[in-house]
Amino acid sequence: MKKRILSNGIEMPCMAIGTNWMTYKELKPIIKAGFEAGFRAVDTARDYGNEPIVGAVVKDVLREMGMKRSDIFITTKIGNSQQISSDFEKQLEISLENLQTDYIDLWLLHWPYPDFYQKSWKAIETIYQQKRDKVYAIGVANFQERHFRQLFDTHPTIVPMVNQMEFHPLRTCPSLVNYMNEHRIILEAYAPLCRLVSPLRTTPVLTDLQNKYNKSIGQIILRWHIQQGSIPVFKSYRENRFTENVAIFDFELTKEEMSAISSLNIDYKYHLESASCPGY
Repeated sequence: MKKRILSNGIEMPCMAIGTNWMTYKELKPIIKAGFEAGFRAVDTARDYGNEPIVGAVVKDVLREMGMKRSDIFITTKIGNSQQISSDFEKQLEISLENLQTDYIDLWLLHWPYPDFYQKSWKAIETIYQQKRDKVYAIGVANFQERHFRQLFDTHPTIVPMVNQMEFHPLRTCPSLVNYMNEHRIILEAYAPLCRLVSPLRTTPVLTDLQNKYNKSIGQIILRWHIQQGSIPVFKSYRENRFTENVAIFDFELTKEEMSAISSLNIDYKYHLESASCPGY
């Protein structure tokens, strides 16, 4: 699995396994299949409601496969209710206990919650600077360009290292991506395949490439992500998906093909932010 280098030098795998809302019974075979296929990153969040389940599954699978904690990369996130509580050190300790680990590889602010996210970032910065043995990297999720500009108005000492956001060929956010690149903020993409909604399954742009490279449309899209440097986080209940989705390093899209896929952009959102972040 290839890796991306964050602005602080930390190496992050270029693809990650999503875990939201999954039970132990559902998640264990998925994590095992993912690790067997070569995946080394797991993404969760306090607001997914299963942080302790993720911790138990990862611990059990690592033991069964003879792997170490240091072999994998774990991301978790701070939810809106934790921002309101403002007790970030306590929230970190809860996540560490839930995940049965001594450290978090990447700690994200889940939402730019109005009236809270700027001071929340200050608190995260402080903990990161004081507890580097417990938090290796920090970032945000669901930030738009205006949120970054408002955050930077407060003169943070650390620029977020990652922004996890909805990103796929139907939503490419060129202005935001350029802004993030200027500030060395890595793009981590959730809903990277956009559930392969109809416009993606049927467009000749992708079906022609599917035939040319003898790959699935999902593999074509994941290759598009990898070549432009975004880190796709995907969730699946099918174990064979992980073997399929990692088999994207034996071909390369041309510059023209990359542009053609990006041209599918219609600013389509599969997830509506306002449902999770009132006032967004």
